[in-house]
Amino acid sequence: MEHSARWFLRKHEDGEVFGPIDFAKLKEWARAAQVSPLDAVSEDRVNWTKAPMLQELHMDYLIQLGDESYYGPTTEEAVQEFLRLGEIGPDTLLVNCCTAAEMTLRESGFFQGELPAMDDIALREPGRRTIRHNLQQRIRELELLLVERRQQLEMADARIRQLEKRLHAAGLHAD
Repeated sequence: MEHSARWFLRKHEDGEVFGPIDFAKLKEWARAAQVSPLDAVSEDRVNWTKAPMLQELHMDYLIQLGDESYYGPTTEEAVQEFLRLGEIGPDTLLVNCCTAAEMTLRESGFFQGELPAMDDIALREPGRRTIRHNLQQRIRELELLLVERRQQLEMADARIRQLEKRLHAAGLHAD
């Protein structure tokens, strides 16, 4: 697939946009766990796509964090980075999103007992995010959305009660 030389990455947590960069740099960021599954990419800053939707980024793995909790999809290299950071272990379950195959990290074809240290990151690159940080950020977002929805529901309920009182007062109450 041919890619333009101008790509942009929009971080989900704060909307910060990085770029323009070439596709090779975007792919490098994805491999270095600097692209979250919730981040978006664009060639024109108008049409945005969730990063995992670009097959060429190879964000193919879900990491099982609990009985029903998963992180991803993310890259093989990001899985290795999370291992290096101690967030997951060799027996952590992975799911390949392309094949639906389940395996432990140890059973994967890319498990390395000793992981090399990651290169230093340039100043204008997105920061690495841990699985825990990404999940905590998503929980905060969902909690805020829940509060907003509850407020909307309370306002709608109050409006309904107000309209019912007006109907009752006008003698047009519904049974």
